[in-house]
Amino acid sequence: MTNGPADQETRGYYIYHAGLNVRNLPASKHFYGKVLGMREMFTIDYTPSFSLTYMGFAQGGRNRTGFQTGQELTRDKNNSGGMVKLFHFKDTENELLPSTRKPNTFVNLGLVVPDIVATQKRLDHYGVKTIKRHGQTTSAPDSGLANATNIGPESGATVEQVNAVIEGLLTTDFEHILFAEDPDGNMLEIVAQNGF
Repeated sequence: MTNGPADQETRGYYIYHAGLNVRNLPASKHFYGKVLGMREMFTIDYTPSFSLTYMGFAQGGRNRTGFQTGQELTRDKNNSGGMVKLFHFKDTENELLPSTRKPNTFVNLGLVVPDIVATQKRLDHYGVKTIKRHGQTTSAPDSGLANATNIGPESGATVEQVNAVIEGLLTTDFEHILFAEDPDGNMLEIVAQNGF
């Protein structure tokens, strides 16, 4: 691909967090904290019914050299990447529909791990719903992967379009990607740091 350099005015831009609406804040904190290893940076209770929680990985964690507390992560928040921001509305009647249930503008969060087989075992240990396991070349049509990628039953995609997407995926390392769901049904795409 030959995009050329970015405009000078945009140098230094990066995405530093993804925001998620969550139904059960303790369950989401457990999933992103205990299961995936993120640290809770802080929670702000803006009102009695609305809170916002930031969670992030230790930045030294990418090369397994460091640990940072939530306070340290907060201090460096605007120079970090890969965080999630959890929006929690208590006692809301709004139905939250994740991408694995109904196609929308959100597809997935991407996660890089050093050992994908060990990660799959960890997710199994914690009872995390797996959409497609490492080593599988396909997933069940009702697994949520089709909805999240906008080729599910509600997308309006034709059989030919769906088959073309599947054929395309099979020419990549799709077999070696693990797909799972967080407590709210948001899809995570998990890949190994050094290939398969």
